Amino acid sequence: MDAELLEKAELAYKEGQPQLAYELLAEFLSREPDHPRALLDKAVVCHSLGRAEEAISTFESLLKLDEANLEARRSLALALASLQRWPEAETHLAYILNRQPEDHALWAYLAKAALAQGRRDEALPHIERAVKLAPRQSEYANMRIDLAGLSKPGEAGKKPRLVLCCVPGMDNFIYELLKELEPYMRTRAVVSATPPEHLEAIKTANMVWLEWGDAKTEFLSKRHDLLDGKQVIVRIHSFEVIEGLADKIDFSRVTDVVFVSRLIRDIFLARKPELTEQCRVHVIHNSIDTRKFAFVPRGDSQRHIAFLAHISHKKDPMVMLQAFAFLHRRHPEIRLHVAGSYQDKRYEICMPHFLKEAGLTETATFYGRITNADEWLKDKDFIFCTSPIESQGVGLLEAMSRGCRPLIRNFPGARDLYPPNQLWTTLDDLEDLFLNGPPPEEVSAFVARHYSRDRELGAYLKVILDKEKVDEVFDLKPHRSR
Repeated sequence: MDAELLEKAELAYKEGQPQLAYELLAEFLSREPDHPRALLDKAVVCHSLGRAEEAISTFESLLKLDEANLEARRSLALALASLQRWPEAETHLAYILNRQPEDHALWAYLAKAALAQGRRDEALPHIERAVKLAPRQSEYANMRIDLAGLSKPGEAGKKPRLVLCCVPGMDNFIYELLKELEPYMRTRAVVSATPPEHLEAIKTANMVWLEWGDAKTEFLSKRHDLLDGKQVIVRIHSFEVIEGLADKIDFSRVTDVVFVSRLIRDIFLARKPELTEQCRVHVIHNSIDTRKFAFVPRGDSQRHIAFLAHISHKKDPMVMLQAFAFLHRRHPEIRLHVAGSYQDKRYEICMPHFLKEAGLTETATFYGRITNADEWLKDKDFIFCTSPIESQGVGLLEAMSRGCRPLIRNFPGARDLYPPNQLWTTLDDLEDLFLNGPPPEEVSAFVARHYSRDRELGAYLKVILDKEKVDEVFDLKPHRSR
């Protein structure tokens, strides 16, 4: 039956009915969310319907399943290029060309990516490569002539060059930030699982940003020959500290360490107090695009509770179910909506079991991995966060920006991030928060005030350009909307 549904969707698209194809694929993927062929079909259909962002997120979902899928990666790169999201496009173009160096069209796109980011000296050799490989030498001739004139040192050449190094699958937070930095410096993201690509990029950089305190950063931090004399920034989240990975980094050539929360900084400094003598230590919280996750007015129902996260011990989903069960006994009209893939098979077994035993199976809906969180969140009223520890919770902030009222477990460090009227410690606190927590308008305004992209950009400009120490401390007294 499912195979027939997929074939109907593909036939509808071939017959010029992309909207019907989209609807059939959505139905198919609701049953098999990780089906590679269906995901590829959906991305193509979304692109034809002008749903560029959804096409991109679908391609990204496909690459999470199979990062070696060059067809999907090529389509993703071109879709990103069409939206002028050049740092992201460049990463995928470089990945493909490292494996398929004869693709002349992609060399031309790589030249455009370099040019769009102010790296004119790099653009010309890329287009020369495209000309050499193209079946018709004239295909990129005009572009080559234009770039030859632009490649002379000018204002763009005077800007410092920042290279950001990251491994695949860990680059969720970097592209939008790099785009914001482009007016001030030339930026390049190198997302690779192999050291040579990182090492080659670092050679020509004035500044090096090592994203995540992981094994890649451990290796690169020991290449003193490449790092000497450069500003070297290491950004550390939570798991690298909790699991001990950051302890292995050589900080002797690092100039700046950025922690995304005060709690994680304090845990690490308790183990390595000498770090404050070696380099500048900062706290800069993550931000979100509050324009993308814009506030959506809510109705009066206030009955839909969301849980948006990968399902693993890091998010304590069984505590979330216990909390939901507690609230449901007192407020039987509420419903639970869970979006996220299982990262531990144990929860795939025990969560449905708990709901069945508690008589709550019909009150909970599981969506699996979703590709469009801003759309999914718009009709949810509350957002659960039951993590035992968080550096911040980006998905939580996205939901709050949309107007979801937070039900945040009072994890260590939570009071540095969220006001007390958004936190619960006991189940009695939870019910009080459910009934009397801040209204949606106040929640969204709180995120815009403290966690906007502009704020984060200003903090990083202080670190990178002004060489100032940044230690973000927020006024978290509740601000009641008027």
